[in-house]
Parts: sequence; C-alpha cells; structure tokens
Amino acid sequence: MPYKNIAVIGAGTIGTPIAKALVQEGANVVVFTRPASSSGKDLPEAIKVVAVDFEDVSALSAAIKENNVEVVISTVGSAGLEGQTILGDAAKKGGAKLFVPSEFGFATIGATKGVFAVKEKVANHLKSIGLPAIRVFTGLFIPFIPWVLNVDSGKIQIIGTGDVKATYTHPNDIAGFVAYVLTHLPASELEDKVFRIQGESASLNEIAAYYGTKHPVEHVEEISSDAFKNLLQGVIASGVGGTVPEGTDSSNGLWAGHAWTGIKEGLGL
Repeated sequence: MPYKNIAVIGAGTIGTPIAKALVQEGANVVVFTRPASSSGKDLPEAIKVVAVDFEDVSALSAAIKENNVEVVISTVGSAGLEGQTILGDAAKKGGAKLFVPSEFGFATIGATKGVFAVKEKVANHLKSIGLPAIRVFTGLFIPFIPWVLNVDSGKIQIIGTGDVKATYTHPNDIAGFVAYVLTHLPASELEDKVFRIQGESASLNEIAAYYGTKHPVEHVEEISSDAFKNLLQGVIASGVGGTVPEGTDSSNGLWAGHAWTGIKEGLGL
C-alpha cells in the first residue's frame, strides 16, 4: 500500500464517504474537524476524529505529525477554500508526503475567476512549497442536480439551450476512486497528477428527460433564487463543464472493474 496513514479534513458531503472508503481499503484514517463542528460524530469507530483549529499551522502540523499522516485530503467547502494554503503549509511542516486539495468539481486549471480561481491558487501554492499534490476533477455531484435545476420550484429551470454536455459523478464513486488510487497506485503515479473522472456525461435537456413529465422545462436567463446555481449552470452552458476533454480518456479505468453510478440511478428516477 503506497500510503497507509491518511487524514481527511472535514466530514461533510464528500469528506465522510472518503473517510469510510479509505477504511474499507485498509487505511488508517483520522478526520480533522473544527472545534465547534458537530460533523464526524456519526463516523465508524475505526476512524479517529480530532478537533483542531484549521487556521493554526502549529496545531495542525502537530496533529499531522502525531498521527504519522502521510496524505492530507482537504474536503472543505467554498468558505474554506482560501484557507487551504494554511492547510498545505501545516501538511508540509507536519511531514505529510501528499496533499489532495478540495477540487471535486469542474476542472480549474488556468481558472481566473471566482471559486475556481481560488482552487487554482491553492494548487499553485502547493507547488511553490514543494508539496506533491493530486487534483481530482469530477464535475457536478449527481445528488446536487435537482438543486441546480431548481426542481423544488415544480419546474426544471435551465439557463441557455440545455444542449451542452457536462460531467456528473456520484460522491460515493468519487470517494471510492480517491480511496482506491491512494491505496493502490505507486507514489510516482500520484504525485502532481490530475485525475478526471465521470459517472455520466449528459446535457441538461437529457437530464430533464430522465424526469419524464413530472416537471415542465422552463428555459430562463437566470435562476433568481440562488447566485451559485446561476454560476454552475453558466459553467455548464459555456461548454467547460466536462471534466474529460474530447479525444482523451477519463481516469475511470484506473479503478478496474468498478461500475460507475449514472444520473438516473443516482437520483432514483
């Protein structure tokens, strides 16, 4: 096993399944949570949970060193993305050999705007301090599709034509993939590598068709209820929502024999 001792920062939508998948692969897992957070309380007993200040490099590095952590996986949400430079510094100081930043979304290489630019900034920081890293691009989480399409409104709201394909992947598949490659691939095939995975490539119109006649489709210029929905649909409509460039292969094949969850299955449609 290339890496045995792994820390997961955060125990939310993607952190929890990653931690569980790592245990299933035989890794020793510690989850770092914020002192005031209640996340992590429902994790299996095999997973150690440590409360630590994510903004305290000394405290973080000490926790990393104390637990002999080789790999640090960040699963922080958008509010914590900027702070990953601190997490990287702490990982480096604590002796970690590999850092997995909180990408888990659309590809961000070369991004210059918004949260995508922040992720690119973090990747560049890790490179500048000499800490090897991997970036995992997954597209949109399948369970988030109803929210992005504003299905609760009674309609499916689509910005643009809805004909542009994008990548969608289930969090359980993302977690399993991350756990598999970290515990099976040699370090030389992980350090400073980019992995592009996808459960399914589909257009919003194709996804709307999966719902049948349950919800009428409405093409809109924006979804007034949430700016982030507009941002995500804008990425999809612009044609950069696919994680796997045309003419290239996804990284799915690295997890040999795995059956990836599609959109209909993932949404129970």
